[in-house]
Amino acid sequence: MATKFHWTTGPISSSLGLDHITVDVLNNTSDTRSTRINVYDLSVGAPILMFTKKVTNKPFSDVSQEVAAAESSIWEVQLITSSKRVRTWVGGQDDAGMNLIGNVVLSSQFQFLYSE
Repeated sequence: MATKFHWTTGPISSSLGLDHITVDVLNNTSDTRSTRINVYDLSVGAPILMFTKKVTNKPFSDVSQEVAAAESSIWEVQLITSSKRVRTWVGGQDDAGMNLIGNVVLSSQFQFLYSE
């Protein structure tokens, strides 16, 4: 069984004007990698799964997903990857696609949860 690595942005309090969350998954290796993207709404107490999708990255490619999130005031993105070398970028954006201040998480800022 292949090792899986679990990552999280931690809770993010969205700015006014949040329209959607963009998740970019980058594979800068020569192997095909898989990633499960889970986006949770934390606004009402217990986490509510807003979006889940498994994506496959071919070597040296990227995949981008947009998740509608206009109703979310607190949200979190969790990723399950097949490699620690998969890089990600997450950004809360307004309806014009502009990044909102304090709503961007770079790969190096993701918190490692555990591996299995």
